[in-house]
Amino acid sequence: MTPHPRLLPILRLLVVGLVAACLSACSAVRIAYNQAPDLTYWWLDSYLDLTDAQSPRMRDDLGKFFAWHRATELPKTADWLAQAAQLAGGEINAPQACRLLEQARGLLDTAAEQALPALADLAPTLTPAQIAHLQRKFAKNTDEFRRDYIQATTSSRDALRLKRSVDRSETFYGRLEEAQLAVIRQVVAESVFDAQVSLKERERRQRDFAEVLMNLVGVRASAATSQHALRLVLQRVWDSPDPAYRTYQQRSLSQACQAFARIHASTTPAQRAQAVRVLKGYEADLRSLASQR
Repeated sequence: MTPHPRLLPILRLLVVGLVAACLSACSAVRIAYNQAPDLTYWWLDSYLDLTDAQSPRMRDDLGKFFAWHRATELPKTADWLAQAAQLAGGEINAPQACRLLEQARGLLDTAAEQALPALADLAPTLTPAQIAHLQRKFAKNTDEFRRDYIQATTSSRDALRLKRSVDRSETFYGRLEEAQLAVIRQVVAESVFDAQVSLKERERRQRDFAEVLMNLVGVRASAATSQHALRLVLQRVWDSPDPAYRTYQQRSLSQACQAFARIHASTTPAQRAQAVRVLKGYEADLRSLASQR
């Protein structure tokens, strides 16, 4: 929906596949979710270059994680979508939008906590070469961010952000009219988004995670020690140790909720009905998936 700060710690690698699936075409959700263990394994492998010894355990852990998620969390996510659909048919104010985002964060928190033991078991078995591979992957992602949002011209940055905002909105509302496009252009122009601030925090998180992994490998940490260390990393993602970034993040979130309310207020009854249909389609898919054990 509306742009908001994206929190991208490695601890959420196991659940991002689900989030991506829930934002894809409705007809693809069931296929994507049923393939999620394999898709998530290959994604995780792209970050950590898993060894032949690590792969079977990780595949097994992923299978258990998604079995738990299907039975326990998909019904909760479907309930969240039902609530969003109910709101989408009428007016949505900024506090309501923020509550929806906070509830979504709660779902991610629960999934990350469930995934933590598997990652904690894996972390001490990593090699320096694997951590170096992770750092190169982080650097590649950071280079892409820098190219898109810092090295690019102001006009191209704004055009990219506008396109992504329009694409997200049209996923739910269908084709936008000039009235909605004008609101989105204004929202982008007024945004507090600061690429330099976001880049600084992104690099802090990456250094933090890599350093914690190196420490866990160096001392061959126990599962309990590893879980505690990784849980603290996740906490530092949600609540940055940088007070300036925390202020920026809160301003960004507040603005995102207001922006969504403004965009939704500009939509027509037909567009809102389309959003309701899309959200109910996601909900139906997730309830169907949850029933398939």
